[in-house]
Amino acid sequence: MRARSSFLVLLACALLAGGRARAAAEKDDGDDLAPHFRRGRVELLAGGGYGVDNSRSYLLLALGGGYYLRDGLSAGLTGEAWLGSRPQIYNVSPYVRYVFLDSSWRRKPYAGVFYRRTSYSSLASPVDSTGVRGGLVFPLTKRAYLTAGLAFEHDFDSTTNLKSSRDVLYPEIGLDFSF
Repeated sequence: MRARSSFLVLLACALLAGGRARAAAEKDDGDDLAPHFRRGRVELLAGGGYGVDNSRSYLLLALGGGYYLRDGLSAGLTGEAWLGSRPQIYNVSPYVRYVFLDSSWRRKPYAGVFYRRTSYSSLASPVDSTGVRGGLVFPLTKRAYLTAGLAFEHDFDSTTNLKSSRDVLYPEIGLDFSF
């Protein structure tokens, strides 16, 4: 989709709410991640960070949410605003993510797919892309976990001069809290 510098860190804080209370299933040391990703849970995301696109620096603001259709499997929607440089960039992205809760690893792997619709403040027509992501979920405490991984994104429209590449690989980092 859009070319990003090799260094992009988007630190997102997610507030997990809803679903059934599963405090009894959580361990005091935070090792059990399963309660965060149970069927019926709702996750709300709010975050921000710094990004670079075609040598332009941006302040990123993100907002979204998802629902766990079954244990480990969520579907949701996120929106991003890239502000501070021209053109400003706005993304809307539905996604599906699966956290492998049955893994014997303390750090649980995750994988996902997404579609992204991007609008530029100086471009009349939006640009579409799709991608995959994967990484690990690291337990921190019984109420917090860290996600770290990579995303690969493919742009369907390379006709605009705002992009330097149709394909891009970038890191993703998130800090999530559960209440």
